Amino acid sequence: MVQLDMPEVFKAGMVKGISDEIKKILGGSVSGSAFGSCIPRPNNLRFESQQDDEIVLLLGRRHFFTNIGWVVAICFAVVVPFFWGEFPFFKALDGNTLVSLTMLWYLGTIFYGLQSFLMWFYNVYIVTNERLVDVDFVGLLSKTVNVCQMSRVEDVNYTQKGFFASMLNYGDVIVQTASEQKTPDSSGELSAFTFESIAYPDRVAALISQLTEETEKSWK
Repeated sequence: MVQLDMPEVFKAGMVKGISDEIKKILGGSVSGSAFGSCIPRPNNLRFESQQDDEIVLLLGRRHFFTNIGWVVAICFAVVVPFFWGEFPFFKALDGNTLVSLTMLWYLGTIFYGLQSFLMWFYNVYIVTNERLVDVDFVGLLSKTVNVCQMSRVEDVNYTQKGFFASMLNYGDVIVQTASEQKTPDSSGELSAFTFESIAYPDRVAALISQLTEETEKSWK
């Protein structure tokens, strides 16, 4: 199996040792697709600092609908060259120059689309039986990873704002921790662990709450 160096997640092992409450939460109607926004017990997935006995329970990312902005922009960019002949500047260009300009335009469009997709796909939220991991890529060559042990979680809430968020069932899961972390990528978030626009936010919040409760019981 080929492993990629860029993403934070790789291949994974077997899921075991999960309580009945956790299984019930994960057994609900959530996406099982590799391109989903909320993937329970993902197969063939492992992140860089995962411990041998650590179980990945949930992989999340922003709901695919949140990509509508750049998808529409690409669709618009694809048809723009068909109307270049309507502008005097482009009418003055010779055929070879116009072809070269069109090729550069489409190459830029492809790069923009590929970058936007990769940023969506690899900016992920990981919930394990021991901690929360928030992986944020800043461009294609830089990333920020926030990690929080379940024992540090103090409160979990979720919000859904707007018609589409309610209709498509996605929203923000806000995790308050014992010591709030502030990283460059979290300046616009409500806490260092705000899972933005994730699908089934109620189930994600319930999962984290249950894990926190089980962690507290294990310390007693």
